[in-house]
Amino acid sequence: MAINYIKEITVKKLFGELDIKWQLDPKVNILIGKNGSGKTTLLRSIKDCIMSNNSIVIKNIDSIKIKFDDGNKYISATRDLKSESILRDNIQSNTGYDRLRNLEIHKIESNIFPEENKKPFSDAINSCYINTFEVFLTDIEDLDRSDKHTKNGANTELDLFLRNLINDWKSYLLTLRNREAEITVSFDEKIKQLSSKTSADANDLQELKTLLNEKNNKIDDINFYKNLFIRQINALFSDSKKQLDIDKNNSIIFRNHLDKALSIYQLSSGEKQILVILLNVLHQKNQPSIILMDEPEVSLHLAWQHQLIDMIQSLNENCQLIIVTHAAGVFSKGWQDKITKMAQITTR
Repeated sequence: MAINYIKEITVKKLFGELDIKWQLDPKVNILIGKNGSGKTTLLRSIKDCIMSNNSIVIKNIDSIKIKFDDGNKYISATRDLKSESILRDNIQSNTGYDRLRNLEIHKIESNIFPEENKKPFSDAINSCYINTFEVFLTDIEDLDRSDKHTKNGANTELDLFLRNLINDWKSYLLTLRNREAEITVSFDEKIKQLSSKTSADANDLQELKTLLNEKNNKIDDINFYKNLFIRQINALFSDSKKQLDIDKNNSIIFRNHLDKALSIYQLSSGEKQILVILLNVLHQKNQPSIILMDEPEVSLHLAWQHQLIDMIQSLNENCQLIIVTHAAGVFSKGWQDKITKMAQITTR
């Protein structure tokens, strides 16, 4: 059982006073609003719900309910005052945990799985949350000390995202190569038999040609989205004369016009950002996916902003995009009817 997209979101008491009801498009949703209107809080609440299972901490809302395309399937999170009271009682005498006193704990309920067969929501919902803000690691208090001084050149939060995505990229390449090997084995025995004939007739030659074409087409199909991703990146980076390459460890590197190798950590903030976005989408493997994006236009060149949705959809035509942004104008080309204002979906 797979969830394809979110159909509706309802929220009670955002910031203690606003209610939200939002009907979503299966493909593209662009949410805009003034600073402090709650759009990022809403996006993170959606992320916390679909990426959690039991209880979660959500700030500034009393409850949220997410309905999906699959019949009446839903996930809801409702503020758990009893658990909050227990937590406060347990830490009352410990001044070292003052920051926990105001946590808003929510209890998760869902009918995605039967009661007797509880599983992680990720078994039914393919999703990713993309936050592309460039924050230096020395400014992130919650990072483990060992992560603040990485040995591979990572200096920012985006670098850490990229480091994890490159590990996923290596696994992705391995999967593709294993599939190529399966195809090769299934075709090569027949090709070998035909090629070894001492007197092949016209039918044999035509069959051999057909087999070779089928083999090449199947291998091309396996690598289609990987090659599309590479073409997209190379087109975007052409102005800076960088080309994507793969090193001996199957990591992504870049080469400049002098053929000098550059690590991903030597890219600009905007280049890292587009790489983070498109790698996340590529790794969804064209499966039904819910992709949550917080202000993806930050640091991106205007031309890249205009291309962003089209590029994402070409890499995964089965994804649902939920984007929050201050700059709806950059997405307006062909997407005006997908733009929703926070004021349109909120009531007091």
